[in-house]
Amino acid sequence: MSLLFQLQFTSISFLWLLGCLALGLGYAFGLYGQTSHLNTSTRNSLFALRTLTVTILSFLLFAPLIRNVDTTVEKPLIIIAQDNSASILISKTKDFNDKSYAANLKKLEKELSVDYDVRSFSFGSTVKNGLDLTFNSPVTDISSVFKLIEDQFSNRNIGALIIGSDGIYNRGPNPEYESKNLKSSIYTVALGDTIAKRDLLISNVNYNNITYLDNQFQVEVTVEAYQAQGSSSVLTVTDKSGLVFSRVVVVNSKEFRLMIPITLLAKNKGIQQYDIRLSPMSNELSVKNNNETIFVEVIDGRQKVLIIANSPHPDLTAIKQSIEVNKNYSVKVSFADEVSKTDIDEAGLLILHQLPSVSNNSQEILKMAAAKPLFYVLGAQTNVAAFSASQTILGITSTGNAQEAIASFEPDFYAFTLSDKNKQRIRNFAPLISPFGNYGLKGPGNIMISQQIGKVITKMPMLVFGEDAQRKIAVLAGEGIWRWRLEDFQENNNHEAIDELVGKTVQYLSAREDKRKFRVYSAKNAFDENEHVILNAELYNNAFELVNTPDVNISLTNRAGKSYTFIFSRTTNAYSLDAGVLPAGQYTYNARTELGKDKQTASGQFVITQQQAEFKQTRANHQLLFSMAQQSGGKMVFPAQVLDIAKLIKANENVKTVSYEDRKYEEPINLKLIFYLMLALLTVEWFSRKRIGEV
Repeated sequence: MSLLFQLQFTSISFLWLLGCLALGLGYAFGLYGQTSHLNTSTRNSLFALRTLTVTILSFLLFAPLIRNVDTTVEKPLIIIAQDNSASILISKTKDFNDKSYAANLKKLEKELSVDYDVRSFSFGSTVKNGLDLTFNSPVTDISSVFKLIEDQFSNRNIGALIIGSDGIYNRGPNPEYESKNLKSSIYTVALGDTIAKRDLLISNVNYNNITYLDNQFQVEVTVEAYQAQGSSSVLTVTDKSGLVFSRVVVVNSKEFRLMIPITLLAKNKGIQQYDIRLSPMSNELSVKNNNETIFVEVIDGRQKVLIIANSPHPDLTAIKQSIEVNKNYSVKVSFADEVSKTDIDEAGLLILHQLPSVSNNSQEILKMAAAKPLFYVLGAQTNVAAFSASQTILGITSTGNAQEAIASFEPDFYAFTLSDKNKQRIRNFAPLISPFGNYGLKGPGNIMISQQIGKVITKMPMLVFGEDAQRKIAVLAGEGIWRWRLEDFQENNNHEAIDELVGKTVQYLSAREDKRKFRVYSAKNAFDENEHVILNAELYNNAFELVNTPDVNISLTNRAGKSYTFIFSRTTNAYSLDAGVLPAGQYTYNARTELGKDKQTASGQFVITQQQAEFKQTRANHQLLFSMAQQSGGKMVFPAQVLDIAKLIKANENVKTVSYEDRKYEEPINLKLIFYLMLALLTVEWFSRKRIGEV
């Protein structure tokens, strides 16, 4: 780095300088011109000092600019990025020696460091500083190299990028497209073998990682084989109970690919492990890719809905069918005079059809369902007075008559939404039969549908929602919903409109609120084996306010019985834990804390899946490496030629040292050098005058 100063003169500045010099000479002559008692040398010295001082001071008054030039020289930056994934050794050629290659790569790094600024990295699942040549990363993300360059070296003089890889990537975007953003030459070292070796593998497993208890779910297994024509294998699937699927796979071509659909039954609740295995064949490249383990979370999410009716009615079947479209609900229909306490206790939602009625006041039912969400469906048999007294949402004063009412949707209902298409359908459906009388909300309530009598839209609710004693209640003031279902099918060949209305109503009413004071949950149900396991915890006091005063301890246990214990860290008002990287497998956790005298516990489970990506593609992709090198003006070489890259870079005219000039203009009065010069001139003159007695 060099630093240059230069005064910026113009013709006017030069004239001002002559004037300042004249002023300095005049001032010095007036001070020392008549001092005949001083010897000539002393007088001339003092005369020169005062002339120079006054000239500089007066010249600074006109603020001439000084140009400051700061020059920086930057060597070309050479980035070496080495693929450290497991596929390097899996797909290697017979003559490849990883130790010899590692030695040559480090020799290249040392040779380039003489003339260039060299930075070395290793990449796999992430990019790390330095050359790590253990070749054990479970995944490969080549694009992460280009992201690192963009983030850290975007404003640097990048001369060249050297990538040593087999071209196989299984994470991130296509590196060929990412490399186009780099305006430097790319030199690639083509590792691995492009010739397929004899191998049998499970290349992909497609499945839904969540299903419901007692439901069937499908797993799609893709089997591939290379150089194995005429061979056969057995594909098996096992769970903790034993063998659940088996099929013989016959390889009938040199490059064989077959997708096998498998239907399994979710028999047990919780995270279930399924081991998929292909029996090995002779002389295959690797048997690690013959196995795949998947984890499926089986949820017992079904809720029981109990419809209690005063008497048989076509509405009952219509409501039941619309609810059962969602497989998470099971529906039972009972009549008021035969319903059992057990049925009520097990139900998550009660639908009271025309209850209380004239013949059954349903007091015992309402007493047993005191804590249950309720959905009232009113009709001609409803005892309106008893209904009004049984809840605090809607009051009706009825004369005992009925009226026809068309549905009219309220625009300010936000508890849940229906599609505009289905709203329009319902508006055009036949009217329901509603109790005639005066309607009024008894407390806070949300009206979703109002009654339209003829062409008049009234404020009387047809479907209203509210809360009574911390439970949700809905009231449908009208019977005949079975007509809507038939009309929907007649006009649209489906039941989408009525199914959505009934389904979302039931879903809203039956939604379970989490009342636990201590909650622990993992960031996700399935982590990769090289991924940090993150867990969060929340603790509530009796007022349901978040607190994090006490410590929270947790124990993680895998299926082999090995336990890992941790203490959560505190966040603003909750807890968080980074358990780091753990071995693959299925884990259960048990957390505990104590708030005052109350002991709280929480448990759960998660899985860490083993990465097999590096074993699923064993043929090197040199075409990718060649394309990246060619489009950037670089070159692809093979491992034996890795040391030649130094000569190629030196011959590349685009790899040059760059010089930067930073030019600044500033007033000289701001320079400390001027201050010290003036101080020195005045000090020397003063001490000289003091010495000869002039002061």
